[in-house]
Amino acid sequence: MRNFLLLLMFLTFLYCDSNNQIELDGNWIITEMTYDSESVYPKTLNQTIRIIYAGYENSESITFKVSDSTITLPGFESEHLKTEFTFEKGKLKINSNHSNSESKLTNKIFNGTYDWTFSNIEKTLKLKSDKTYINMISQEKIISDAVDKVFNGL
Repeated sequence: MRNFLLLLMFLTFLYCDSNNQIELDGNWIITEMTYDSESVYPKTLNQTIRIIYAGYENSESITFKVSDSTITLPGFESEHLKTEFTFEKGKLKINSNHSNSESKLTNKIFNGTYDWTFSNIEKTLKLKSDKTYINMISQEKIISDAVDKVFNGL
């Protein structure tokens, strides 16, 4: 009986741990962003076609691709910036070494080591470094909520 209880506790621990894992892959819409406690918001210069979601007009996003540890960051009056990220000691690290002048401000704002908070229910991700705070919502959640609204209205 004692071994069974230990096994049950161990399995419960494993289940809870895997249930808390963050699923980074995909687009994350930025809902709030600060740098040095000042509100900032990126403005990417590009000609790509984007889907606009009600309530998230003019929104910018961060795209994670876990398979190759790349992240695509929005620009600050510049193009998107594709770079790498890592998880080290439970923290997310963004390290961009792009040296062109157009990316200088984007590098300054996004480079750093972030503590993160993820809500599996709300599908939100909050990143906080020494200088930068980013609050995001999963694009999948936005689409899911929009589809639910359509079908709930029928």
